[in-house]
Amino acid sequence: MTDKDKKWLLIGGGVIAAIVVVSLVKGKTDTSGAASDPTGNGSAPATTPFNAAYVSDTLLEAMRYGGTDEEAIINALKNVSPAQFKLVIADFAKQSYNSVMGNQINYFPITPLPLEPLKVWLKSELSASTYNTLRLKYQSLNYL
Repeated sequence: MTDKDKKWLLIGGGVIAAIVVVSLVKGKTDTSGAASDPTGNGSAPATTPFNAAYVSDTLLEAMRYGGTDEEAIINALKNVSPAQFKLVIADFAKQSYNSVMGNQINYFPITPLPLEPLKVWLKSELSASTYNTLRLKYQSLNYL
C-alpha cells in the first residue's frame, strides 16, 4: 500500500467515524417530557391543536355498522370540552343514517338514506344512561 492509499484510507475512516459520532449524539435527544396524542386531547401539550375531524371519524366508526361501541364513543369524548364538542358536531355534520337498523346500510338503494346530525346518531345508538351522561357533560350547548 502506497502512502497515497494510506492517506485516502485515513481520510475515509475519519469521515465514517465522524458520521457515527454525529448519529450517536443526535440519537440521544431527550424526549421524555414530550407526549404525543393524535386527537389533541388528554396529555398532549397545550400547543397541540384539537383535531375535531379525528374525533368525528372515531364516533362515526363506532356507530357506523351494527353493534355500537359505546366504550369507543366515551373514550373519544372523555377529554373533549363543550367548545371542542361544537367543532366535532360541525365536522360530523349530517351523515346518512338508517334509523330502523341503526347503521349506514341502505337496504333499498332506490331511495337514499336520510342525513342525520350527531345528536340523532348518539340518541339512537347509545343506552339511555350513557346518552344522559353525555347530555349532562355538554348541557351548556343545549344540543344533546
